[in-house]
Amino acid sequence: MSRLIAHELMTLGTTSPRLGIDGSTMPNRYLTVDGVPAYQIGYSCGTCGLVLRRQSGVPRGSLSAAAVRDRLNAGLDGLDMEVIDAFAARLPRGDYQVMLVDTLPTLVAPGSTGDYFAFDGPAGWRNEEFEDSIDPANRSYYRLDRQGIGDHEELFEFAVPMGDPAALDADVVARYVRAPGRPTAVAFGLLDIESPWFRRERHWGLFHFLLDGHHKTAAAASSNAPIRLLTFVSAGESLASGDELLSLPEIIRVGGQSRADR
Repeated sequence: MSRLIAHELMTLGTTSPRLGIDGSTMPNRYLTVDGVPAYQIGYSCGTCGLVLRRQSGVPRGSLSAAAVRDRLNAGLDGLDMEVIDAFAARLPRGDYQVMLVDTLPTLVAPGSTGDYFAFDGPAGWRNEEFEDSIDPANRSYYRLDRQGIGDHEELFEFAVPMGDPAALDADVVARYVRAPGRPTAVAFGLLDIESPWFRRERHWGLFHFLLDGHHKTAAAASSNAPIRLLTFVSAGESLASGDELLSLPEIIRVGGQSRADR
């Protein structure tokens, strides 16, 4: 379940960001940190399936913004421009669908029953005559929402930690479990839409790469509680059209409302 709280299309970022997308070895694409590949992400061909593969040698420096830590720990109730500006300094210059959502994270390990890249993805790229391969995930991540979009499309949401969830400080996680309110995590988002060439179905993969809030997200997952997430979904770097990106908040809003009405 994801519940939309606020959203706005904004032009943000810098010409010297810490985060970037490297598509120089097309169709391969990589999320980079300080110019070093951190994750292999969706292929630019649009038919090869969603991808999430951690790369080695990623810089260990924090992507958080210490100046706004107290605001995030208290929890955001709307789009806070001081917080947005602090994280925009890490992002490549461009247009972003900035969204504040409540969403329920579930930690999944590669190959487990909840792993999209072991089950949902391969099922979408398989038929009686032809089986295309889907790259397996190689690092634990969080499953968020899943919802239908019309008759032939589905939205799958993921929160992706920049480090190993197993290496988090257990005492800090426990402190967030006990914290009042709804502490807020922050992510860089990509909407990648892929479709097998032999059928009409399309998978919308909404990836939220965590910049801040790894312990908060782990605490929410361990207590089966929602995490509040401020996410910057890149228009220029997503494998989606402008109209599809503009429709994203309404898709999330309608999906959350339909669940609340049940």
